[in-house]
Amino acid sequence: MKNILLLALFSCLTCFGQDPEDLFREGNIAYNKGAYDRAIVYYDSVSSLGVHSPELYFNLGNAYYKKNAIASSILNYEKALLLDADNAQLINNLVYAQNMTLDRFTSLPESELKKATADLVFLTSVRGWSMVLIAVFWLAAFLFFLFKRSNSSIRKRLFFTGFVISLLLSILTVVIILQQKNTLRNTNPAIVFVQSESFRAEPNMRSEVLLTIHEGAKVFIVEGVEDWIKIKLQNGSIGWIPRSSVQPISFTEE
Repeated sequence: MKNILLLALFSCLTCFGQDPEDLFREGNIAYNKGAYDRAIVYYDSVSSLGVHSPELYFNLGNAYYKKNAIASSILNYEKALLLDADNAQLINNLVYAQNMTLDRFTSLPESELKKATADLVFLTSVRGWSMVLIAVFWLAAFLFFLFKRSNSSIRKRLFFTGFVISLLLSILTVVIILQQKNTLRNTNPAIVFVQSESFRAEPNMRSEVLLTIHEGAKVFIVEGVEDWIKIKLQNGSIGWIPRSSVQPISFTEE
């Protein structure tokens, strides 16, 4: 503990006045030298400045994974996924980390329609859909420009039809972006950070223990009551655990 505090103090003094790119670069240098504790401090310094990127959290996840800190590695991989849902290497590393956890909860079966809708909404990240929206919007603007400039009635109909289709696709993309944001906000995912925790029927230490969950498990926060939170497991089970047992997958300081 003393060494960690000294390292944090030294790094804070070193990091003072540096910009995020310099800190990220120093973190990479420390990581490549095998100084994972120091790399983590540098990466955390970047995030504390309000800078969030998939590369940052991917590297943080890797550094924690090297230290065998599975819960922290999963948390940071999940944060990176929120920013880059299509990164194959990131997904692969997350699977490796999840394979080191003890819990295996089978997800509840979904209807084909619900599954297809979810697949569409999460086909890419919010950033990815935003890029699609920009492209479709400019396509609609270009087609409208051609429609106004064309002298041929046939071309006018074609350009106007394309404009309407592009406009409808733009609206659909906005709906998908809002739906994805709403889903991520309402599911409120978190990672268990204690070695093991009793999953209870009620928010008190005297209530029945339904099962035991372990470090690295992904849960979904439903509501909170003082020092307790009601969570939902991936298999649909609902119970209570102490609030301090988890860390939410978010970019805000809790």
